[in-house]
Amino acid sequence: ITLPQAEACLKEHLGNCYVEEDWMDALKAVMDAEGDNVKAAEAVEKLASAACQRTGLVVKIWPLTK
Repeated sequence: ITLPQAEACLKEHLGNCYVEEDWMDALKAVMDAEGDNVKAAEAVEKLASAACQRTGLVVKIWPLTK
């Protein structure tokens, strides 16, 4: 998947909730891994760990509607 394709998928899935700045680090980390799944997973884990350390972080999981 290319970076533009990944961004398009995120935009489609998140709709108006998509904020490009929120995804830049994660997308860059995965793209920089260049097909190395282990390296990509490690990068995402590092970002997830950092996000969990931020105070005031709110995770909202919206229900799917049919």
